[in-house]
Amino acid sequence: MTSPQRPGDATPRPLDEEDARCAGFDAAVSQHRDELFAFMRRRLGDRETAADLTQETFSRMMTYRDAPQIEDHRSMLYRIAHNLIFEYHRSRHRHHATQHVSLDDAGPISLDQPPVEDTANDRQVLQVLERTIAGLPRKCRIAFVLTRFDGLTQPQVAEKMGISLRMVEKHIQRALHACREAVGDRDF
Repeated sequence: MTSPQRPGDATPRPLDEEDARCAGFDAAVSQHRDELFAFMRRRLGDRETAADLTQETFSRMMTYRDAPQIEDHRSMLYRIAHNLIFEYHRSRHRHHATQHVSLDDAGPISLDQPPVEDTANDRQVLQVLERTIAGLPRKCRIAFVLTRFDGLTQPQVAEKMGISLRMVEKHIQRALHACREAVGDRDF
C-alpha cells in the first residue's frame, strides 16, 4: 500500500506501520456500518434516532483509532452502541421525570364516569331485574325479552309467538309491573 502524496513529492511513499493500522481500522469499522444501523433501528424503533446514534457510535469509535490494542473492532462498536442506547433511554426517562406534576399541584381529577356507589347500586338493580324476569311466566318473559332486548315490535312479537297483539300488550304490562315492584319506579 502507498500513502497519498505529500505536496512536493514526486513519488508515492510507502505506508508506515501507523498509517497501515489506521487504514485497517477504517476498513474494519466501515464494513459494519449497515449492520450496526440495522441493530440500532431494531433496538430503538425509530429510523432517525438510530441514524443519529449510529453516527455517534462511529464518532466515539474514532477516539480509539490510534489504539493498537483493539483486537475486535466489531465488538467494540457494539459495546459503544449498547452504551449509547442505554444513555439514550436513561436521558428520556430523566426527561419524563422532570415533567412529573405532583398530585397536590394537579388539583382534583374529574371523571366522566359515575361514582363507584352508583355503579355498585346499578349492578344490584340489574341482578334483581334478572331474577325478576327469570321468575316471570314463560310467555310473559318471552314477550318482554323480544320487545325490550331483541328490539321487536309488539305486532312482530304477536306474529312470532302466535298470539294476539292484545295478549302481547298484557304480557309486557305484567312484566313491567313486576320489574317496578322489584326495584321501584325507574324508567324501563
